Amino acid sequence: MINNPKISIIIPTFNQGQFIEQTILSILNQTYKNFEIIIIDGGSKDNTINIIKKHKTHLTYWISEKDSGQSEAINKGIAKTTGDIITWLNSDDYYEPNTLEIIANNFIQSDSLAVVHGKARLFGAKIKDKIIGLNSDIEIHQYLPFMRFPQPSSFYSKDAMRKLIPINEDLHYAMDFEMIVKTVLLGSNVKRIDNLLSHYRIHENSKSNNDLSFLIEWTEVISRLFNSIPLGSFYNEELYQLSLIKSKSILKYKIDIELNSKHLEEIFLSNLNLHYHYHYKALNYSTCKIISDYLKTNYTTFYTENNYSKYNLRLKIIPIFILKFLRKITR
Repeated sequence: MINNPKISIIIPTFNQGQFIEQTILSILNQTYKNFEIIIIDGGSKDNTINIIKKHKTHLTYWISEKDSGQSEAINKGIAKTTGDIITWLNSDDYYEPNTLEIIANNFIQSDSLAVVHGKARLFGAKIKDKIIGLNSDIEIHQYLPFMRFPQPSSFYSKDAMRKLIPINEDLHYAMDFEMIVKTVLLGSNVKRIDNLLSHYRIHENSKSNNDLSFLIEWTEVISRLFNSIPLGSFYNEELYQLSLIKSKSILKYKIDIELNSKHLEEIFLSNLNLHYHYHYKALNYSTCKIISDYLKTNYTTFYTENNYSKYNLRLKIIPIFILKFLRKITR
């Protein structure tokens, strides 16, 4: 990596006029100055365009036109980048002042890096602030069950990004997850850092409020992963039989790393565990029972170690308690 790499930042946006200026200013006020900003707007009808025009002299490129969603907007943005490091920052999030300096220094120190990711502050009007992101390094296959780090705090080398484009426009929630899955499967170097890099906003219109949509698309990506490996066909079939995917994937990923049966089992069980706990929070006992019965029969140790019997017992009791409470307060 050259000593002063240019960082390309794409801002995909649609009707985020109340937030986007903070996003833009968080880039313009960076301590590191070799960057470019590319804004791809989906045809906003609020004050977004006025704010973009206010800062247009600082933008490398911007456009406002209807698109199919965030993934298409990011693809359009990537096509306009000229940087050595590439990322996107959603128009309701913003950076820490020294984020780009930290990222540039990490890529300068290692020519082999494909991705650098750090931490983010999760915040919003109705949630308690918390720092999210990995606290320690993990084995490379452990990136594969689900998204392990906040996307606003992740950056790709230009060479790594070239291997990933175009981003899958059929995915609207898990395109970033599929990107890291492909990166890992290609054997590329992923680096975790402890630094707080971004502020990840949750609000009433956030996609991040839709946990089930993320989970469904993560599982679709995992299905494609299993379909790419002869050893994985069993797990793909099980996901289908458990109705966690709608159809058996026909797409395959290029794989340059070795994944053994233990790795695949770990990925599979991690995904089932996510599904169980989503439906547990939703008090959906029937789906939880299907998953837990399957685990109890086929993965007894995992079932026991993760206390599924305790959660199942709670599910039997909680709905009754809630119903009694609702009857009491409506009398």
